[in-house]
Amino acid sequence: MLSSGLPELSGVQDLKYVQDALQPQTTDAEATIFFTRLIESSLGSVATKFNFFIHNLAQLRFSGLPSNDEPILSFSAKTYSLKQDGRIKQVSVFTYQKRYNPDKHYIYVVRVLREGQAEPTFVFRTFDEFQELHNKLGILFPLWKLPGFPNKMVLGRTHIKDVAAKRKVELNSYIQSLMNSSPEVAECDLVYTFFHPLLRDDKVEGIDGIARSTDASPSSPTSGKVGGEVKLSISYRNSTLFIMVMHIKDLVTEDGADPNPYVKTYLLPDTHKTSKRKTKISRKTRNPTFNEMLVYSGYSVETLKQRELQLSVLSAESLRENFFLGGITLSLKDFNLSKETVNWYRLTAVPYL
Repeated sequence: MLSSGLPELSGVQDLKYVQDALQPQTTDAEATIFFTRLIESSLGSVATKFNFFIHNLAQLRFSGLPSNDEPILSFSAKTYSLKQDGRIKQVSVFTYQKRYNPDKHYIYVVRVLREGQAEPTFVFRTFDEFQELHNKLGILFPLWKLPGFPNKMVLGRTHIKDVAAKRKVELNSYIQSLMNSSPEVAECDLVYTFFHPLLRDDKVEGIDGIARSTDASPSSPTSGKVGGEVKLSISYRNSTLFIMVMHIKDLVTEDGADPNPYVKTYLLPDTHKTSKRKTKISRKTRNPTFNEMLVYSGYSVETLKQRELQLSVLSAESLRENFFLGGITLSLKDFNLSKETVNWYRLTAVPYL
């Protein structure tokens, strides 16, 4: 190439730059990670971002609320009204429950009594779903003074009992103010859709016990529809286990929408959850490419032979709880850690921390 006459290749040092850029000295896994980050960096250039912006702008449908053929709330497939369900006489946030889906979070049990009903119904809503209701009421009634919504920002950990207890009181106060506001607001379809029982509410175990309890017990881990496969590279050297999350394909969601997937791993047993590792979030795709290395240092082969790698794929959501897309549990004693193993693994519904 030196004899080609290219000004960019006039000396040996120029060739060394090209050689170094192509990463021949690294392993396949390290080179894959390097080039993936390089591609992501190029996608962050101003020219590329501007091109994407123009493309998205051309497709943008800015209407504030969904159109008639879309759900009015992200967690309800249909829209419901006062005429369909009956007037609400009383509503209150009755208690809260600890859930795992697969991460720990709290869900709030809302007691709803309607005219003509002898017994109340109970619906289960997350803090983010209350937030979604409030945000969309603000879009629907921009000139109305709506009740103040509890602050989402919390110092320290969010999903702990003290925070849930405080939010239960604040959310109950919010609901009381909302239902005592103008009928145009309190009786709108958005509010009645929020309080309409969903299929997931009917499936909750221990409904009868809620009325006798002031603090319901933790529920078991739950998961919805799962599917897809994940490609991993598993290797070991210098007392370090390397888990390279490469690709995922054919993810499945309950509502058919494209998820925001990311991967989380643990080495079990792990009582204190110190082995948690996570990838970045991939936006709006069922077939994400990560090429990220999750590293566990300071483990002997003998120790790893007694451990299981637990991997979960979740979708990161802004207006509701992150939800589970599938997972796998791999026993490390089944792997030859003296060499790299690259394989596809089918995602299933498995128990999680």
